[in-house]
Amino acid sequence: MRRRFVEEAPRQAQAMLGVIERIHPGCLAALRDDPLGELGRWPDVQVVTEPEVGEGRCSVAGSYRDRTDPPTLVVGASRSYRRRGFTGLHELGHHLQQTDPGLGQALFATQDSEAFEDAACDAFAARVLLPEGEIPENVRLRGPSATDVVELFQRSQASREACCVRAAEYLSGGAVVLLDRAGTAVFSSSRSLVPPARGSDQSRTPLIERALRTGAMAQHDKTYVEYRSGRAGDVVYGQAAWCDEQYLVAVLVPDNAPWLKYSVPRPGTGGTWYGSQSVCETCGEAFEVSAPPCEQCGDATCPEGHCACTSARMSRDRACDRCFLVLAPSRFDGTGRICRDCA
Repeated sequence: MRRRFVEEAPRQAQAMLGVIERIHPGCLAALRDDPLGELGRWPDVQVVTEPEVGEGRCSVAGSYRDRTDPPTLVVGASRSYRRRGFTGLHELGHHLQQTDPGLGQALFATQDSEAFEDAACDAFAARVLLPEGEIPENVRLRGPSATDVVELFQRSQASREACCVRAAEYLSGGAVVLLDRAGTAVFSSSRSLVPPARGSDQSRTPLIERALRTGAMAQHDKTYVEYRSGRAGDVVYGQAAWCDEQYLVAVLVPDNAPWLKYSVPRPGTGGTWYGSQSVCETCGEAFEVSAPPCEQCGDATCPEGHCACTSARMSRDRACDRCFLVLAPSRFDGTGRICRDCA
């Protein structure tokens, strides 16, 4: 979850739960037990499963189509039923925010409405699957360790992603990251720490390298995140634990590590981030770094506001075959070549 939405997204998620109770009274327990089965019985949305087609603007492998009747929640054909449930609830979050006037007003009042909407969808889905009563008291009081996140997953029907989102809400600062067995970041949720980008290789960082090498729970007092720009993040405390043979959960914190008796605040890496020189991938101009890195990709932001996210978005844009405008993938249905305005 992006830093500037740490408080706002959970508030929006709570409002979304209220909307659900109003339009489908008493359905939250059924959504928690069998998200896709319950959604499949609703007349106001339809659920379809499609092959995963790479990264979109959502943090999950799915999409929301509002031009169908009824609107469609598209869920990627993941091997994990739990993950499909989290994705379905996430896409339901988009439906709620785009159809309820009160929720929509909160979006319009936010500068980066797409990012806020996506963060709120994650928080909403996680709250449905893991209500407050299922969060252990020790996690609420001191924050989560990686082993706590694994226990959440093992004791509930929630997906790994949902457990990461809920656990991160109890961090005073840091990130909860889900990685595959190759050490690639699959999903992350954070507070006051720029998390690794989805799809980025973390296998060479001290904590993840140790966990992959030993195949067991690992801790490291001087680890970091490696960003796609090649820059190493600040030095932090880290613990990693295996959910199963396929997935690893890492918790990264700058201080107050729940698994340690004493953990003083970690300083930065000592690198000269401010005042250093960088070249923008989008406009090609050299500039002096004078602002914090992008909260999503960890890259320097040029004076025009471009970062690695900009070039990544541009590489996914496509031209409409009718109006010939180059538009974001969210303006098209699936892999179609005609935008929604022209369809």
